[in-house]
Amino acid sequence: HGSIAAGIPPAPTTTLRNGLEMPMIAAGTWQYNASEVESSLQNAFSVGFRMIDTAHDYNNEEAVGRALATSGRARSDLFLETKVPGCGIQGISMFKCYEDTKNMLDDNLKLLNVSYVDLVIIHFPPLGTMISRTCGLVCHEVQDQWRALEEFYKAGKAKAIGVSNYCTSCFRCLESTASVMPMVNQVAYHLGMGTNPGGMKTLADKYGFVLQAYSPLGNLPWKKGANPELLKGNFTTGLAQAHNKSTIQVALKWLVQHGIATITKSGNPVHLAEDLDLWSWNLTDAEMKAADEYHLFGMPSFACNFEEDSLDLVV
Repeated sequence: HGSIAAGIPPAPTTTLRNGLEMPMIAAGTWQYNASEVESSLQNAFSVGFRMIDTAHDYNNEEAVGRALATSGRARSDLFLETKVPGCGIQGISMFKCYEDTKNMLDDNLKLLNVSYVDLVIIHFPPLGTMISRTCGLVCHEVQDQWRALEEFYKAGKAKAIGVSNYCTSCFRCLESTASVMPMVNQVAYHLGMGTNPGGMKTLADKYGFVLQAYSPLGNLPWKKGANPELLKGNFTTGLAQAHNKSTIQVALKWLVQHGIATITKSGNPVHLAEDLDLWSWNLTDAEMKAADEYHLFGMPSFACNFEEDSLDLVV
C-alpha cells in the first residue's frame, strides 16, 4: 500500500474491552463537505491511514462511503467509526430517543453503504446536559438510547459501541441497566490538559473504556483552527526542534505516548503522512514529565461538572 511507499509503518492499535483492535489514530472528517471528504480520505488512504472518523451530523457519510468504495482497500482492512446524536439533538427526539436512534443507526449504514461499522458512538449526552452539566436529570434517556446501541451491536451491525462527551454521572446511569458498557469515550483532549483531565483517566480505568481524543490541537468550537499556543508556542516549538518534528506531531505524540487514541484531520498528504509518523520516535521521560505539567486550558466535555465528577471519583 501507499504507506510502504511513504516508508511509514501502519499505526499500532489499542485493544477494546471485547478484543477488537482499534488503530491509535484516525483520519477525521468534521467540517468537511462531500468533495473535501473524498479528497482528504483519498490522501489519508494513500499515506497509510486505516481508520476514519465521521458522524451522522457531519452530513458527509455518503461521501465517506464513496471514499471507502474507491479506496482499493478491503473493508476488513479499514476501521470505520461513526456517531449518532444524543437524545433531543439533530433529528433524535427526546421522547422517542430509542426508536429514533435505532432508525438513525440503520440510516448510517445506508449512507455509508456498508453492512457494518467497526465502532459507533453516541455523540453527546441528551439535550440539557450542556446546561445542567449532569446526566442525573436525563438518566432514563441515557439508558434508553444506549439500549438501541446494544441491540445494534448484538445484531452484528457494529463491532464495538461507545460514547462521546460522557461524564461520571452518565456512566453511573448506564451501570444499572447496561448489559454491555461503552468501550470508547471520545472526549476533547490535548497537550496542556494534564494526564487525568476532569478525572477522565480514572473514569476510563474504572469502567474499562479506551479514551479517544478529538480536537487534539485544542480547536475551540468558536474559533477555526488549532490553538496557536500548540502550533507556535515556545514549549511545543522547543520539543519539535529537539526531535526535528513539527509542533503538531509533538502534540499528537504526547497523546499516543500516553496510550490515548486520537483523531487528526488534514487535506494535505504531507501533513497526513506526518500525523502517522508518531511511532518511529519518542519524547524522553523528562520531556513527557514537562509536557504533563504544561498547562493550557481545555475541557474534556461541555456536558460535565468536573468538580462534582472528580469528587465522585475520589476512592
